[in-house]
Amino acid sequence: MRQCVSISALAIFLVVFCTACTAETEWVIPDDFVTYDDPDGLYSISYPSDWKVNLALIEQLEGFMKDYIADIEEGIPVEQATFLFMAGIPHAEGYHPNVGIVIEPLPVGVVGVRTLLRAELNGITAVAQDFQEISRDKVKAGGRDAYILEYKATFPNLGSSHALVLFTIAGDNAWTMTCTSLEGIDDFDQHVDDFQSIVRSLRIHE
Repeated sequence: MRQCVSISALAIFLVVFCTACTAETEWVIPDDFVTYDDPDGLYSISYPSDWKVNLALIEQLEGFMKDYIADIEEGIPVEQATFLFMAGIPHAEGYHPNVGIVIEPLPVGVVGVRTLLRAELNGITAVAQDFQEISRDKVKAGGRDAYILEYKATFPNLGSSHALVLFTIAGDNAWTMTCTSLEGIDDFDQHVDDFQSIVRSLRIHE
């Protein structure tokens, strides 16, 4: 039987380098955010107006993600993970802060967001070193059950990351939206309010 492991949260960290409670009320998205509507009508996402969308990098990131995971860990299925979106503030080193979205078919055994979170954590900890969970919150995002996870970890050949990640389910797919910053762990608090608004802005139209 295929192991219940998901890698979409890991995938987003490649963008960077190129307890639970339930919130029933809708998060208020800041007035200065702009909204990206997927041309195929699949989803929308809001982000700060000074961030830039760069979908041209998606194919490159997807290939690099699969090569990276294959090099450092066998047995984690990456073939069906698909990048949908990335945006951030462009710099010479990459995009920081940034956000990315990855979808993949639900791993075997995942029947709700709680088991999805467990599968995602299995995927992260299978690769990461010094993993530290900061918080997890069960929320409603766009009317869907979701978990928001904050954690720190070190990834081989990539360095340390401090991320805010939203996991949710639509149809037969797991959706992962990850916000982080290239500048390092210490600057996370400067962006965390925007990160919270970004991940809660996701609307999946299916």
